[in-house]
Amino acid sequence: MERLYSLWNFDMALTKEHLSRAREVLLEKRNSLVNQVERLAKDAAESTEATENSKSPLNSADNASDAYEQDFAFINMESEEEIMRKIDTALLRIRDKTYGTCDDCSKQINPERLEYLPWATLCITCQELEERGARRRKPGREFDIDDDTEEALIGDDTERA
Repeated sequence: MERLYSLWNFDMALTKEHLSRAREVLLEKRNSLVNQVERLAKDAAESTEATENSKSPLNSADNASDAYEQDFAFINMESEEEIMRKIDTALLRIRDKTYGTCDDCSKQINPERLEYLPWATLCITCQELEERGARRRKPGREFDIDDDTEEALIGDDTERA
């Protein structure tokens, strides 16, 4: 992978060239993921069709294998789609001129981190806090919802009862 920030001084703001290159890398990765998700969806659909066409007891091992492959394909699709959402966010941040700035502490994200994870929105320190469950939030963002699953939106009603 070509080094995005090999000449970038960590104290400097990102230049147009750096942002242009980051955008190019993000778009390339996104296109690759789109193709991968399409292939996984096609494989899952073919596997589902094969399973439905062979419901005889003699093929139960094959059916179990097909079900495993379908689950594996769906899990991979979800993972790839999550990365695509992060890439889309990074592309928006480039447009909005907030790319390379930590979402929580507003410090510059280390250029080496952006080089290897161009969709990063947190600096290393804030990412470590996130992973330990101790992530700080900027004032006014305490109630942001990062996870749009039903559990995150509804919460645990038993705690309130």
